[in-house]
Amino acid sequence: MTKRAQTKAKILGTAWQLFTEKGYEQTTTRDIAAHAQVATGTVFSHFPNKLDLLKAGLEGKLATLLQQASQSDQSTSPTERLLHYAHALYPFYLSQREFSKALFKALLWQSQSLDPQLNAFKSLLVNNNEEQRLYADLIMDVYFMTLLEGLNDDAIDSAALLTRLESKLGLLR
Repeated sequence: MTKRAQTKAKILGTAWQLFTEKGYEQTTTRDIAAHAQVATGTVFSHFPNKLDLLKAGLEGKLATLLQQASQSDQSTSPTERLLHYAHALYPFYLSQREFSKALFKALLWQSQSLDPQLNAFKSLLVNNNEEQRLYADLIMDVYFMTLLEGLNDDAIDSAALLTRLESKLGLLR
């Protein structure tokens, strides 16, 4: 790994740690630079803004979770596949509820920047079957709406949220 790549990874790891500990809104790029022991300009030479740090961190965490979940995927339908992956993703989001709320709030207006990742995931759900693309859109909407409900209900845990998702998806069958 090059020195530049090491520095970028260090900045990203530090940013994600601070976002988790302090919150996205409360963390500044100066905080990130200080904790990563680099100049503020170095942070900006790797990431144009704080939101890009958040997106890069999220992409990395989700890629790891999805890759791990794919190793045990035995599902035979898009709905089963979504539930399988939700078992990996919902606990991640709920374990860091306040951070996850801030994350979705920050990304809400930037959602088009995540379109490539979302489209790839939708293709995974329907095994690249373009005829089922609309169904993938629908079940992903149910997934995200259920997740947002769970993030806003401090009493719900991931098992109960997964049951709620399964119930809603059952209505679509």
